[in-house]
Amino acid sequence: MPQADARKRLLVLACCVLGWLAMISARLVWVQVYRYSDYLAKAEKQQQRTIEVAPKRGNIYDRNGNALAMTVQVDSVFAVPIEMPNEAKANTAQILAGLLKLDARELLQRFENPAYKNFTWVARKVNAETAARIRSLNLHGVAFQKESKRFYPNHELAAQVLGGVGTDDKGLAGIEQQEDDSLHGIEGKMLVSLDAKRRPFGRIEKEPEAGENLVLTIDQNIQFIAERELRDAVERTHAESGTVVVQDPKTGEVLALANWPTFDPNDMGHLQPKVLKDHAVSDVYEPGSTFKMVTVAAAIDERLTTPNENFDCQMGSITFNGYRIHDWHPFGVLSVAGILQHSSDVGAIKIALRLGNDRFYKYIRGFGFGTKTGIELPGESRGMTKPPNRWSAASIGSMAMGQEIAVTPLQLATMTSAMANDGIYTPSRIIEGVVAPNGKPTGVKYKMPDQYRVISRVTSAEMRSMLEQVVVIGGGKKAQLNGWTAAGKTGTAQKIDPKTHHYGSKDIASFSGFAPVNNPAITVL
Repeated sequence: MPQADARKRLLVLACCVLGWLAMISARLVWVQVYRYSDYLAKAEKQQQRTIEVAPKRGNIYDRNGNALAMTVQVDSVFAVPIEMPNEAKANTAQILAGLLKLDARELLQRFENPAYKNFTWVARKVNAETAARIRSLNLHGVAFQKESKRFYPNHELAAQVLGGVGTDDKGLAGIEQQEDDSLHGIEGKMLVSLDAKRRPFGRIEKEPEAGENLVLTIDQNIQFIAERELRDAVERTHAESGTVVVQDPKTGEVLALANWPTFDPNDMGHLQPKVLKDHAVSDVYEPGSTFKMVTVAAAIDERLTTPNENFDCQMGSITFNGYRIHDWHPFGVLSVAGILQHSSDVGAIKIALRLGNDRFYKYIRGFGFGTKTGIELPGESRGMTKPPNRWSAASIGSMAMGQEIAVTPLQLATMTSAMANDGIYTPSRIIEGVVAPNGKPTGVKYKMPDQYRVISRVTSAEMRSMLEQVVVIGGGKKAQLNGWTAAGKTGTAQKIDPKTHHYGSKDIASFSGFAPVNNPAITVL
């Protein structure tokens, strides 16, 4: 009997063991087979995270292949808080905040937030010295990933033209913003995992595709000279700001576009947004006497006058539509050429009255005013013009001397180029061409923009001759060049006082011209 009981007990024990093994096996089959994919996904979610990797942004070159904007590889710092000992999170946050100039409390909140337990960026695109210091500390749960960073080797040079990019590599201004789709490229994928020692590391799953390179019409050397001279002029005259546009009158290519004040696009995080503004394409102003080029060219082209016809400037005073208008000097009889040389408002008004509203407006529009030039920069203004049916009785007199119309510096430079280029208007442009990521930035072929004639070749020749005399014996003597002929027109426009809405004591002084006179190769405003 005892032996039989022993067998029963062994049998019961064996059944229990077999049952327990069967349950374990069933559970293993359930976990390893039926729920394998679910648990694998949970494990990967705990240990891995996929993030986007910014592509290499396309370079920007000047017309001679010199790099104006390029991309370099730098370290970005990220953290995997789940791998940080709880007692070390506060200390880690404090150390990183001190090195990276961050808020330690905000950083600690992210480390303790379950939503960020597997991954959080700490600092993007840090400098090499800072990255080396953090790396030397060997902090648990802190790792690095290489990312692309925009670098401008010439710092302030052509800053408003180039613009800049944010931390996310998106263009914020200038060419960087306007051509962001071409420059940016296509994002890749990076898998953040843990190694055998539970240390985080990043592995590229999908390589990013680099953006296209751009070649600008800008000449780096001309741009440097323009910015240097502009800075000196602004400092000498204590002006609020200044702009220079240099253009090829035959092709419309902008060779230099300078603004002051300027900025360093390498330091986008520490600048005032207003300095990003490109005054050459966005600002509108009354051009003043530089607009007399349009008035005189239109009348000559319509054969209503000639360069040698005399007008009585009435000793520099005229009453027009109830207003007394004075010249800066009491001129008597002046030829049309003399009216340009001495910048007589009285003479310009008399020429415009002979021209009439409709014909005058035709030439205003023909020279591109009231329309964007089409340059590949953001924020270009159309200026401000109005059709003759909205003119007052005094409008034609005001416009004749460059008031009651607003233009951009680029529009006025493009008009001057048309005056120089046998009367042919060519839209402005600043992009020479697009180059594949591995392509050469030189030898880019471009398609000439559509051109059209505004004034005849004869009128253009007569205007060039008269504008040369403005520089030789008129108000533009400071534009004389050693060894080269030059032509152009000065202008001084009173600024509207925003408080009184009347002309105040501040002026906008300008000059727009070209050289050499007989075969113009360059236009400068």
